[in-house]
Amino acid sequence: MVYASGVQFPPVHRAGQTFLPSQANNLYIFPAVGMAIYATHAKRVTDEMFIEAVHAIADQVSAEQLKLGMLFPPQSNILEVEIQTAARVAKLVFDAGLARVDRPADLVAFIRGHVYASQYG
Repeated sequence: MVYASGVQFPPVHRAGQTFLPSQANNLYIFPAVGMAIYATHAKRVTDEMFIEAVHAIADQVSAEQLKLGMLFPPQSNILEVEIQTAARVAKLVFDAGLARVDRPADLVAFIRGHVYASQYG
């Protein structure tokens, strides 16, 4: 069974197994795509950018996590998931000739350099 909800639910225990219901909303896609667009100064936003983000997120779910019923990487690692996803989208932006900045040698480091970290007094 594949299940995802718009809100987070606690683990489900059934027939001696534990399943971790996934939360399916925009918290994975939009921040990563936005970060890639911002960092690359993309000329326009394409459907392919969102499709690449979906693939990048899916690639970050391990086989063990899939066995637990997880469809998305753990939210406890959301910043790293966003950075890796944004780097994949940025690669697509550069490959498509849509970037308005020079292509860096290391896309992950490039994206990491654009991460906003709030610091208060």
